Amino acid sequence: MSINWVMLDGSQGFVRLPGERIIHTSSPRIALALTTPTTYPGNNPLSIHCNSGIAYLTNQRIVYLPEKATPEFQSFSAPLLNLHDSHPVFPWFGPNSWQSVLQPVPGGNLPSTQAAIELKLTFKEGGVTDFSPAFKRIKERLQQVVSAARAENQTGRRQDSYLGDVNLENVHLDQLPSYQESGHDRVAPVITTTDADDLIQSPGSISPTIVAGARRTGSPAPDAQPPSDAPPGYEETQQQSIQAELDRRFSQTQS
Repeated sequence: MSINWVMLDGSQGFVRLPGERIIHTSSPRIALALTTPTTYPGNNPLSIHCNSGIAYLTNQRIVYLPEKATPEFQSFSAPLLNLHDSHPVFPWFGPNSWQSVLQPVPGGNLPSTQAAIELKLTFKEGGVTDFSPAFKRIKERLQQVVSAARAENQTGRRQDSYLGDVNLENVHLDQLPSYQESGHDRVAPVITTTDADDLIQSPGSISPTIVAGARRTGSPAPDAQPPSDAPPGYEETQQQSIQAELDRRFSQTQS
């Protein structure tokens, strides 16, 4: 992550990195807080706050631009894979927020002695329920592509420069469409037991099939082949049947 390292563009907000795309833009009046977690107090605790700004979620990083920049704070950015334990927070009172633990990167204008820094975005006008799932979805897909690239020895760089040799075109960014029934799928109709008994007694090529306690009709698949092996316990059952028949005939001759 870095402070005041985002290249600003008056017309588009900020300059995109190579292959970078904006996935989500937050509502206005987002507050930002960068603080040292209570579990890592350190000697020089960090405390950076901004009351109003806009957060951008891209396929590579989170970018925050304050509404009114100051010489001390003009911008903030953090690579997606340097954000850990990210989750929304829904308090009883006050606006919702989104929190994450940051892993600092060298040269980011933040104390290098800090092992972790807590990022908090407060959504004063709502929108955390859109931002949080979008972040989770893009980060998971980015992790998959980066893991595959590392497995193929496509990149041996450190985590803070993980995108150097990764092809971002392999990252699917759009939301997957929800399933909708097309109406053209062939589904076997479910019939009652009485109807199935009538089908068994009547001639025809339709054979009933019992599925989950109900009988279902359907034509056999054209490529279906009978099993080559006997079902389990077939030989034992056959021997028992033969023995029972022999015993029955023997008892009849004795009587």
